[in-house]
Amino acid sequence: TMGAPPMAPFSGRGNSSDDDDGNYQAQTCVKSGYVTGASHYVIKVASGGHPFPNNSGLMQLYSQSTGKLETILLDEGILTELRTAAVGALAAQLLAPSVLMAENNGDGCCVGMLGTGIQARYQLQYLAHVIKCRNVKVWGKTKENVQQYIKDMTAEGWNVSSVDTPQDLLTNCSLIVTTTSSREPLLKYNAADNSIKHPLHITCIGSDATGKMELDPKLAATADLLVADCSLQTAERGEFEDALKQQLVELDSVVELGKFIEREELHRNRDGKDDDCRLTIFDSSGVAVQDCVIAAMVNEALVQREMPM
Repeated sequence: TMGAPPMAPFSGRGNSSDDDDGNYQAQTCVKSGYVTGASHYVIKVASGGHPFPNNSGLMQLYSQSTGKLETILLDEGILTELRTAAVGALAAQLLAPSVLMAENNGDGCCVGMLGTGIQARYQLQYLAHVIKCRNVKVWGKTKENVQQYIKDMTAEGWNVSSVDTPQDLLTNCSLIVTTTSSREPLLKYNAADNSIKHPLHITCIGSDATGKMELDPKLAATADLLVADCSLQTAERGEFEDALKQQLVELDSVVELGKFIEREELHRNRDGKDDDCRLTIFDSSGVAVQDCVIAAMVNEALVQREMPM
């Protein structure tokens, strides 16, 4: 990773006052990965973060048998956005409380969105395939961005309203998705405060690099279930990083996503026989296999399109 804290920021980035507003997050990441037995390995370059105006990037597919570069997907970062939204939807499919699955949008049916950027939009678009609830409360740092988010997502069929503080999401929502680049806790825990809604699932998307955090480590420590896309990676980045460093949770208590999918007894109980009132948290800091899979899917679609009928 280049250009992001704790490394030195990029130089020569212009004279815009936005560059010096204390929220510098620009970075460029070079990542690689492969799936054993697949036809290609993947190298990804991803750039983005404030004050860059837009995300950018590409994926390169190299033959595992020859090492030859065979495909360049100049996707400008969209494939990363899509695979991230997909894993968020998967977590919700398995862990979102049952009230979100009902058609009537009754009491307690509300999704909380922390952040108003492109990933906050994709998360709702993909959630639409796995939950029935269409009520959303959103919090963002900038009033204008919140208003634009409400307008955009209302046009897509969601009932969206804003809240004054991130904490309001904890008291009003049964599912919360965090999508900011914050480096300090936005969702906080107070032992004397019993207003946190239960059951509750939180999907954490924004903390994809060391030092980023959206949750109070003590909130992670109170959860009944912690799931991460990669248990080893979660010790060095993501929402459980500080909780682990402070010894509030043990690494052995974090269930890796693949193993969680296999263990149906850990999935949210929605059969109506028992009240599953757990607080569950899924932390996605992003893993290479997600890039490999979506790149392979797109590449296969391109190959099929080019084949003669």
